[in-house]
Amino acid sequence: MEEYTQLTMDLGQYREAKEEIKKDLSGIVKSFVRVGWQLSRINRSEAYQLDGYKTIAEFAKAEYGMTPSGVSRFMEVYERYSVEGDTPALKEQYREYNFSQLTELLQISEEDQAMFQPEVKRETIREFKAFQKENDGNPENLMNWMKDPEDDFGIAVKEFFRANPEIMDELFASREYAEGDEKGMAELINPSGSMHFRKETRFLIFYGYEKGLMINRFGESPKTLTWHEFFERMKEIFEDIPGQITWKSCFGEEDDQIPGQDSIENHPEVMPPAPEAQDPAAGQPPAAGQEVPEEIGPERMNAPAQSHEMTEEQKYNAEQDRIDRETRAKLREREDAEKMEHLPSDEGTKVHRIRLASSYYDDVLSGRKTFELRKNDRGYRTGHMLEMVEFKEGIETGRLIHADIAYMLEDYAGLEEGYCILGIKVTDYTDDTEGVGYTE
Repeated sequence: MEEYTQLTMDLGQYREAKEEIKKDLSGIVKSFVRVGWQLSRINRSEAYQLDGYKTIAEFAKAEYGMTPSGVSRFMEVYERYSVEGDTPALKEQYREYNFSQLTELLQISEEDQAMFQPEVKRETIREFKAFQKENDGNPENLMNWMKDPEDDFGIAVKEFFRANPEIMDELFASREYAEGDEKGMAELINPSGSMHFRKETRFLIFYGYEKGLMINRFGESPKTLTWHEFFERMKEIFEDIPGQITWKSCFGEEDDQIPGQDSIENHPEVMPPAPEAQDPAAGQPPAAGQEVPEEIGPERMNAPAQSHEMTEEQKYNAEQDRIDRETRAKLREREDAEKMEHLPSDEGTKVHRIRLASSYYDDVLSGRKTFELRKNDRGYRTGHMLEMVEFKEGIETGRLIHADIAYMLEDYAGLEEGYCILGIKVTDYTDDTEGVGYTE
């Protein structure tokens, strides 16, 4: 934004600005831009000194209970998204966004902001920021994908269906697909009107049928695509599948591929006994007239017709086939066992509602504080969720943070008996005060 010429504020203007902030904090939906406007005016004119305050943060904390980070967010949102001039009005393209969405967009370049529409979820914006950060920190991965000659959109479409078997099976078995009803098909895939999908250096956001999709390949400009283009590419990818198109017919065989010999050696715990410990009769050639087993295949049975003896190479190949079959069976058993262990509980995810001191709220929300020391009187477990309710001077403020318990440490030297340390990962937060970053 351009620099303003008005850098002074008399006592009357200062008092009026203070009252405006107090009124707007109490609740109009789009009042956040007015709050940022008035804070910015007071800050630029240094009018807070009229009340003896040294900084805008000190002023806002004393007058309204706002945190320094909250003050910064209000002013940044106003300065980034308002129209030019000394006025509390958002630019046209941002008027349908709420404060939390605009706060998240502050850390995204103007070019990449083209990915987002007002109906986008805040979680999608956060996921996009994580996507950018992860790729930015992995130059080797970026360079590999930059060399990839394949079509970005085609790869993204295929990987989307690979990751969503239920959506794929429902879509290709639907009346909408049979009749070519693209709008109905779009609603089957994206019933909420806004969803996202990411795969390595590609990020897709799905909107309603009229708005289409946005795709971003890390390091490149976002592209707009229509649902018609999506479905045309989908048909090209799966057109060679005979009969009913299902996830299993397209991707099932890929999942069933056995690991190569190197991969098998990396799993000694599932390796069958060494060949010398096997039954001496194993690996013998089939009797005359007996059909060669499909697993071995005639191409490996190259013994001369006049001899029933197998060459050393044939014996080795037959033995490796047997080892591969047994290894595949053991890996599948192990995978099935792991899936059973991770089935969702009939009781659902356990949520623990706990108090969070106001002095720790911003540190937890920003990720600076990633742990909680707690008495384990609630049966905390990895995978449970925390609902961390902020309290200030014994009063609930209306702000709370949702976090997953990602790690748990207990029965450790130095920890008092019955206590534990919880490693937490913030997933979401809410602010019933509408003040995002301040307390009453």
